[in-house]
Amino acid sequence: MSAGKLLGLLVVLVLFSTAAVAQSPNYNLIEVGLLRIDPDSSSNENGWFVGGSFQVRKKFHLFIEFAELDPAEQWQVGGGWHGLFGKRADFVAQGAWVDTDFEDGFKASIGVRGMILRRLEINGFINYTDLDFSENNSISVHGIWDFARRFGVGGGYEFGDEFDVLRGFVRFNLGPRQ
Repeated sequence: MSAGKLLGLLVVLVLFSTAAVAQSPNYNLIEVGLLRIDPDSSSNENGWFVGGSFQVRKKFHLFIEFAELDPAEQWQVGGGWHGLFGKRADFVAQGAWVDTDFEDGFKASIGVRGMILRRLEINGFINYTDLDFSENNSISVHGIWDFARRFGVGGGYEFGDEFDVLRGFVRFNLGPRQ
C-alpha cells in the first residue's frame, strides 16, 4: 500500500473514530468577522459583519446579521428549523428577510451542519436570494474550529451566480449545545 493511500485511510479512520465524541452543532452564538464580496459585474467590496443565532425551541432557531460593505449596509433577519440526522448533524431549512440600502427581498436556504470532530463543524448550504433588482443562486461551505468551549474561528466561501462571498470570523458560543 502506498504512503498516500495509507495516510488517506488513517485520516478517514481518525474522522470516523472522533465523530463518536463529537457534540451537536451550536445554535446559540455570536459571530464577528470580515467579508469580501466579488460581484460579477464590478470590483470587489470589503467589509465586516456581526450576527447571532439563538435556539428558541428544541428544533427552531432565530438569527440576525448586520453587514457594512463600503458604501452599503445590509440586514438579514430570519429563522429556521434544524434536526433529522441525530445528535452530531442537522438538516437545516431557513428563511430570512434581507434589507440593503438599495433593495430588499428574501433568502431561502437548505443544508447540513455537522460536527465531524469534537471541535470541528463543517456546513454546506444551497441558497436562493431574491431581491428587488437581482437574484442569486449559490452554494456556501463553512468550517468552524472551536478552540475552547466558548471561542472558535471559522471561514467560508459562497459561490453564486451574481456574486461570490469570502468570510473569516470569530465565534462566541453563548450556551450549552443542545
